[in-house]
Amino acid sequence: MPRPLVTVARRFHFDAAHHLPRHPGRCRHVHGHGYELEVHWRGPVDPESGMVVDFADLEREVDERVLKALDHTDLNDRFENPTAENVAVWIWDRLVEAGLPIHEVRLHETPTCLVVYRGEHAPG
Repeated sequence: MPRPLVTVARRFHFDAAHHLPRHPGRCRHVHGHGYELEVHWRGPVDPESGMVVDFADLEREVDERVLKALDHTDLNDRFENPTAENVAVWIWDRLVEAGLPIHEVRLHETPTCLVVYRGEHAPG
């Protein structure tokens, strides 16, 4: 019998400052955000554990690979142009390096603005 394919997600929070040097508006000035990060993993349910992945393992990897690098920092020290899009792609890349079955990264810069990245690239 085929195993169910399930997406699981975990939310995280970090605070960081940045400015967007190429932005024509007020975002070119230094400001901060309370970022909400959602990481979604997709895979078959393991018949033994009943899980796709252990939430504790996910938390440890995100903490080590992402939160420790970004929380309470100036994102301009790490990124040339720290848009939410560029930060989300960086987060994806860091977690893929861990070998986790990443399905989607959602980075909320504000309560009403978010970026979704699924590892896809535009042609060209």
